[in-house]
Amino acid sequence: MRFGEAPSAIPFAPHRSAARLDPYWDGVWQFGAHAQWVTREHSERLEAAGIAARRPRHLRTDPVVAAGRVDADWDAKLNLLGVLSSWRTVTAEQAAAFTNQGTSSAAAARVVGDLFALDVVDTGAIWTPGGAGAEASRAMMLRPSASPVFDRLLRPRMSYAEWVSVTGGMRFLTGGQYDRHNVLTAELALRAAEFLPVGTVLGERQSQVNTLAYTSVGVPEPPGRSQQTADAVLVRPDGLRIAVEMTASVGATGFARKAEMWARTLARRPLADTGLVVVFVVADRVGDGHGMGQSMGNSVRKKVARAVRLNPGVASNRTAERMFVVDWQDWFPSRGELADDFLWLRAQRPTGLNGAWEVADLLDVLDVPSPDRMVDATAVIGNAAGLRSVPFQLRDVPHPPVHDLPLQRAGFEEVPHIQVDPRSGAPRDDVTRPRGSARKIKVPARLRF
Repeated sequence: MRFGEAPSAIPFAPHRSAARLDPYWDGVWQFGAHAQWVTREHSERLEAAGIAARRPRHLRTDPVVAAGRVDADWDAKLNLLGVLSSWRTVTAEQAAAFTNQGTSSAAAARVVGDLFALDVVDTGAIWTPGGAGAEASRAMMLRPSASPVFDRLLRPRMSYAEWVSVTGGMRFLTGGQYDRHNVLTAELALRAAEFLPVGTVLGERQSQVNTLAYTSVGVPEPPGRSQQTADAVLVRPDGLRIAVEMTASVGATGFARKAEMWARTLARRPLADTGLVVVFVVADRVGDGHGMGQSMGNSVRKKVARAVRLNPGVASNRTAERMFVVDWQDWFPSRGELADDFLWLRAQRPTGLNGAWEVADLLDVLDVPSPDRMVDATAVIGNAAGLRSVPFQLRDVPHPPVHDLPLQRAGFEEVPHIQVDPRSGAPRDDVTRPRGSARKIKVPARLRF
């Protein structure tokens, strides 16, 4: 069915998938995996040399002006930074869909322009030999700049709750990665949040394998230092974690090592305890004319099957039942269209006789059981609701009051009733008894998570 015909969690929002550029089918990534990126300083040099056309007005903001109004549009800036912190590279349309903010308003342009002028974000575009078309601005991309400005200028202005909502309590990473890979992952996450009954969606920064398999369930990490992460995690309402590995190439050994790492982890950590499975989404090139897509899918299946044979697990925890492969085109067969397979997250796994591939539905508890021994399996849904990287329609659920932590560290169990003597300006001795209004004092908005 067409995106516009499918039941949507945001039927009246302007940022539905039907209204966005299709980064897979619209020819955005026909060749290569990187956009053409510029920083403010780089764009100024290109213009001075006469190589590049003049930038749009909002990207010509003077750094001094941007620094003077760094606190303006504060929440909108934090929303964008939260998306970039977790997903790394997104289109402007995708950023708007995550945050439910516009892309064409003066305020939206000012936010991007200020962060660009301050060297907090870079802007990117798709290079085309015929020049930019009328809709080229829809493909504009954003990523964190490789500069220390976030830590030097913005982090000190953030409350603890704001910092957690932007970074998830982790270091803000700068610089880019593989643009095609990241944009496709973000698009898949947005479509899952719109069309599927998921509890929440997590980006790369919240998808570290050791966190998913060990520390999040109270088990120490294994020896050694692992940086392995999934590209995203879709959380089923019962708490099942569906790790997504966007697979655009298989390489000589890189993908084989990744598949074996997943197989080892899943063999060691039972589904009932961790609620963790993985799906490899094969995102080949469109219209290559040489059957490369089918070849890549076959290669991925062979390497996953080999990893399962080397790490079979035990009868009560078969690795084969937790490793899935699907082709992007099986879920999205043409531009602006989704298949019934996507509505169930239907994929294949090597569970048949002699490792034959069988179809299973990741959203069906009969095919993939709930993590029945996992402690607080669904807690992640509420915990993630305060993260600005989570699609906005998934944030409207109760979540823990993170702002209580600084109060407790300061020795307060609740917000203190601070009283000041109106004559001397000195604090009163008794700060526990409210005067005037007897209502409970609320935490300021910027301190709430």
